[in-house]
Amino acid sequence: MTAKEMMDKIIDGIPESVYTGTPEEIEIKLALYVYIQLGKMKSIDEKIYWANGNIAYKLVQQSREDSKDIEKLAKKRKLICISIANLYKKVLNRLGIECETRRGEPPDVHLDNVIILKSGKKIFADLQLDLYNIKTKRRLECFKAIGKEDFLNDDTLTHYLMNVGYIFDREGYRENRIEKVKRRVKFLPVKEALASIVGSDEVYKGIEGVDVAEAYIYYKETISQILGMKKSQKIYRFPCYTKDENREPIYSTFCMFTDTGNYKTLVPYLYSSKYGRMLVCDLDKLEELQKDGLHLGNSEFSIGRRKLRKYMKDARMGKELREKMEIER
Repeated sequence: MTAKEMMDKIIDGIPESVYTGTPEEIEIKLALYVYIQLGKMKSIDEKIYWANGNIAYKLVQQSREDSKDIEKLAKKRKLICISIANLYKKVLNRLGIECETRRGEPPDVHLDNVIILKSGKKIFADLQLDLYNIKTKRRLECFKAIGKEDFLNDDTLTHYLMNVGYIFDREGYRENRIEKVKRRVKFLPVKEALASIVGSDEVYKGIEGVDVAEAYIYYKETISQILGMKKSQKIYRFPCYTKDENREPIYSTFCMFTDTGNYKTLVPYLYSSKYGRMLVCDLDKLEELQKDGLHLGNSEFSIGRRKLRKYMKDARMGKELREKMEIER
């Protein structure tokens, strides 16, 4: 997609309701609409989270170079905070809205945005951190008023999000549906609760095609919302990857399971971006995938990775023993 094609797509899709209200309200809604549309178009490059330091450093350097040219930013689907913040700035500037990038204290390289309205009021925006929210229709967390005057409180933001077509009513946030799951699994053991969560329409329906980085954060936050911090800590999760022709990681999925203490009762799940949900993947299938080049976990220090590999070994030895006994019989 060229920069012109991207801009045309954004401009052509602006609802008439964005242009209703005071000049300040229109300016805020236009900035919010662009925020949502870019969030749908772009995804975070998962290697910035999970790859080694050398790869991450290269991503940061490339992102800084790409940020000089809106054509490069428009063309790439996967970006990191630096390129996402610069793209948002450039698009808003082209629409006549003042927007700047802002960096934290060194050595932090993270970039976010500050929108300066014509009235002088300011809005903090961090599209990278809101990507998973936008892709799963959750409440936005990083589009907020700066300063003491709360001109963008939750009710006002919800009203604007209805105007820009993000939700249709105040009950449209996914969190409201997830609360139904929370009530259903309240008294279930963690293993059964996890099975119910990942199998619930309220959790997975409508997020087909969501990339692995956003999905990983989404499931982590959703499970925490439903089970609470203490119970959710009993669920192990880690990214999985294959390698490209340059031997660099391609993070295509992640694994999740509850430790039952026995390989016979263990139920691992792998994320499928095609279906937008966690799918059961038994230990035999994981063994096959591993032989085909899937790396389970990206760190030797991952407790979940070590546990899963142990259970896979137990299952393999159990299978060999059963086959031996069958032959001897």
